[in-house]
Amino acid sequence: MRDPNRKKRRLPLFIAAALVIAAVFISLFRDTGVIDSWRLRNTERQLRSEVETLRQENALLKRTVEDLRGNPAVIEQEARRLGLIKEGENVIVVPRRQEARPQTPPKPGAKRP
Repeated sequence: MRDPNRKKRRLPLFIAAALVIAAVFISLFRDTGVIDSWRLRNTERQLRSEVETLRQENALLKRTVEDLRGNPAVIEQEARRLGLIKEGENVIVVPRRQEARPQTPPKPGAKRP
């Protein structure tokens, strides 16, 4: 025979279980939940890595600027790269060699293999 008070005794247990499940769900998926915090930590790591890369690039650019401001050899090298010449120099342009030679058209009456 079943106990008629059994349902009454289980009701608080079901309510407590539902509250625990709701609390876990809210803590996981809320704006400041566990999953969002995990995503934010990953984003923070990526941004820190990007900041470090940009700092290194910035330091390199600062060294380049210093060299361009005060090192005559670097200034001349950059000027040459830009195609500038010194006064009194002559420029000789050598055309680039083509990789493939143009094929001559076959002679009339010649047999093709």
